[in-house]
Amino acid sequence: METVDELTGDEGGVWRVTTVGSSHIINLIRGTITRIPGIGRSASINDVERPLRSLDACRVGEIGRWTMMSDDFLTDYYWQRTSTVQRIELLTGLELGKANTEVALQNIAASDGLYTVPEAAEMLDVSEEEVREMLAAGQLIGLTWRDELVFPGCQFGPDRDEVAAFVQPLIAAAIEFDYSLRGLTFWLYSPTTYFGGSQPVTFVDDPDILIESFRAQAGVEW
Repeated sequence: METVDELTGDEGGVWRVTTVGSSHIINLIRGTITRIPGIGRSASINDVERPLRSLDACRVGEIGRWTMMSDDFLTDYYWQRTSTVQRIELLTGLELGKANTEVALQNIAASDGLYTVPEAAEMLDVSEEEVREMLAAGQLIGLTWRDELVFPGCQFGPDRDEVAAFVQPLIAAAIEFDYSLRGLTFWLYSPTTYFGGSQPVTFVDDPDILIESFRAQAGVEW
């Protein structure tokens, strides 16, 4: 795997910058950056893909510093000051795929939450065993993330206290088209021309349109 001692922002490609305890995916194709917190590290507002504003310092052996565009009109920009940079590597092939998946899941977690079994049980006011039974029965969308079973928050309704109406029929359609629940999750959060470039998840309040569009897209033969 190709490594460099420094990034300036002009290199192109997708890079992983490993610091003490965490890492950062710098996508110089999309112009974005995402912090991936290591085990035991605290979460931060930067644990989501954000547009890169400036790459001020990113050199092995030194502290990393960069800024990101803000999505809050009260904040000019976000900034990141890392621990010491230990390694900078260009991601390709399998490692690039893994990094893209991790970034996508962190985006989902930041957007709607990825809830653990205990958290889902508390929200639905059922036991943890019942949550697992609901998953097995096709009544919940779940997937494994960081060796833990998690549930996308979009399926729990606006008040996070019930299973939304779209969930069971969408899972049934996914089974019909041999879609995994993981694949279904990524479909919900991936922009598609079937919704004019929007994410299907923005249409969860209209189950008929959502499921009709999923069937149309899943049934396309290439």
